[in-house]
Amino acid sequence: MRQINQKFLKAIIEATPNAIYIKDEDGKYLMINEKGAKTVGKKAEYFIGKDDSEIFPAKLAKRVMELDRSVFDGQPHNGVEEVDADTIFYSHKFIIEDEENGERVLAGISTDISKFKKTENELFDARLKAEEANKHKSVFLQNMSHELRTPLNAIIGFSSILSGESGAKNEKFEQNFEEYARLINSSGKHLLAIINDLLDLSKIEAGKQDFSENEIDVAYEVESCIQTLRTLALEHDIVIEEEIPEEEILLRGDERILRQLVYNLLSNAIKYSYSDNKVLVKLSYRNSGGLDVSIIDKGIGMSNDEITKVMIPFRRASHVKETDITGIGLGLPLVDAYIKLFQGNLEIQSELGTGTRATLHFPKERILKD
Repeated sequence: MRQINQKFLKAIIEATPNAIYIKDEDGKYLMINEKGAKTVGKKAEYFIGKDDSEIFPAKLAKRVMELDRSVFDGQPHNGVEEVDADTIFYSHKFIIEDEENGERVLAGISTDISKFKKTENELFDARLKAEEANKHKSVFLQNMSHELRTPLNAIIGFSSILSGESGAKNEKFEQNFEEYARLINSSGKHLLAIINDLLDLSKIEAGKQDFSENEIDVAYEVESCIQTLRTLALEHDIVIEEEIPEEEILLRGDERILRQLVYNLLSNAIKYSYSDNKVLVKLSYRNSGGLDVSIIDKGIGMSNDEITKVMIPFRRASHVKETDITGIGLGLPLVDAYIKLFQGNLEIQSELGTGTRATLHFPKERILKD
């Protein structure tokens, strides 16, 4: 009967999905089931007569043996036990003492909870992302409600005057017709620019942004952006300076997106510069053969933490929010997304109160040689 009971007990131990093991007071394994040995890629016989320092890496062995010693010292263990970042057990360790001779052994039952922990971590990360997305949504709605209402109110207000709905006198209408029409036009363009930015960002995130592979005259496209923004620069008392090589620079890619890249960075440099100052637009080759387009201002600048922050859509630097400079926080995220279409990257160097250097790095594979 005793032999039958031992076979029965052994069958149960081997059938359980848990790791079951027994160690003596020297930490040497007296028994371990095959499931337990398999969880760490070993055979059961490999463990017998060895302690953990002969089986596991030094740091892990030290941690396990210190825990086992505390159990022998009267502190039973019930809790998580990490083998490595991917293998985690929930272990129950306790002492069994022979009543006849007082011999003590440590018995352990460990359940592999690695998959559960991974799922738990994934759910935790998903919850954090959902909370972050909810915050971004709130910021987005707050910014958009202001940014959309401002041009819409202007369009509705001045068009009401022109249509006679506002009750304004004809003399006022006749005196200010061109001014009202101009304000409606500029507000409409502002509104369209916001909508285009939103649509472009959604296309990029969905992987549906069109990208042509044409030959681009870089200097010509950069000069076009400079000429377009000179009026804005004059309004801010900013002078745009250029350092552009005389030789032709040809790039393979989409000229519309290149213009958008330069336009966004240059308009930012103008907006965030102090009055009566300069913005430099510089084209240069890197030693590696790639092309850099740098836009350098001496404006309000940003800290390193703020640089990280403003690369997230709909986020703006804290000190910018305290100014009257408008924006919805899409300029730099769009530039960062656009330059990746060229297999390039955006680098921002900035210092609070000193200015910002924004550089578009185009890889040498995009440069066309004569």
